[in-house]
Order: sequence, then C-alpha cells, then structure tokens
Amino acid sequence: MDKRVEKTTKKLTDALFELLKSKQISSITVSELCLKAGVNRRTFYIHYAKISDIFTDYRDSLANQVSRALAVKNVDAKHLLTVFDRILMSNFDGFRYLCITEAQHELVDELQGMLFSTLLDVLQVNEQNAEGNVIVEYIAYGVVNSYVFWFKHPELVDYHKLNQSNADIIAANLELLRKTRMN
Repeated sequence: MDKRVEKTTKKLTDALFELLKSKQISSITVSELCLKAGVNRRTFYIHYAKISDIFTDYRDSLANQVSRALAVKNVDAKHLLTVFDRILMSNFDGFRYLCITEAQHELVDELQGMLFSTLLDVLQVNEQNAEGNVIVEYIAYGVVNSYVFWFKHPELVDYHKLNQSNADIIAANLELLRKTRMN
C-alpha cells in the first residue's frame, strides 16, 4: 500500500476510534470525522463510501493478522494467546475504545464473529462438526469478552492473570476440540 494511503487511512481510523469514545458509529458524520482526522471530505470519499467501511477495513485487517499469525500446523494455547496478545497490544486503543463503550456492542460482535470465522478456518473445523463449532465459538467469544471485562474492570484482575486464565481455558478447549475430531 502506498505510504500516503496508509497515512490517510490511519488518520481516519484513529479519528473514528476517538469519536467512538462518545458516539455510536451510526451518529458520526463524514464532516466531523474528516475534521477530527485533518482530512478533507473528497479524500475520505476516495478511500471509503461510508464511515462503517473504515471499521470494516479495521476488522478485515485484524482477521488477516490473526490468519497469518496462526498459519502453523499445530496451534496450541500458548501460541494462540501469544497471537491474541500481540494483536491486542498493536491495536490497543482501538480495542479499548470498543470494549469500554457500551454503545459499540455491534462492533464488538463483528470482531467476535470475525475471530470465530478465522479460527474455524485456522483450526480446520468443519461446518458440520456442531460440537467443534461450539468449542471454537466459546474460544472466540470468551477471549474477546475476557478483554472486554479486563478493560472495564482493570482493578479486579491484572493483565498477567487474565492471560494465564485465558491460556488455561484455551488449552482445555483445544483439547476438547481434539477429542471431537477423534470421535
């Protein structure tokens, strides 16, 4: 991607997440987003048709990061958690904004759905394997919800304990998933 395009899309993404702190995505106007980003409306429309396309790009970028990072033969809990942690930390402000803002449930749901779909592919779970789908959904939604809880209640659990709990839960679920493949 051209460096100018990267810079512009980053400005727009950062401005969107800043505005999401206090507003729902549906109530953000292109004018206020462009003002916040320091980008003119024409530039916005060169890159996007509507504001939600920025979030779609963000979500798709996360999906690509997860897919690339998990493109290994045997995914274990430690590797999965390391990937989540690295992606979380590189997108920390975006995740935090989404997680602590009650009005952004639909966007968190989209991220959970993306993670679920990506994990189905990476873990090679067949759509017909209902039990496997439940396990992968539990992992995807559980991990995202644990971060939501942590962002909302940082005084209750420190990040290292959160990671250890997630590692234990993911390991147990990956073992369950292996068992469903044997049956």
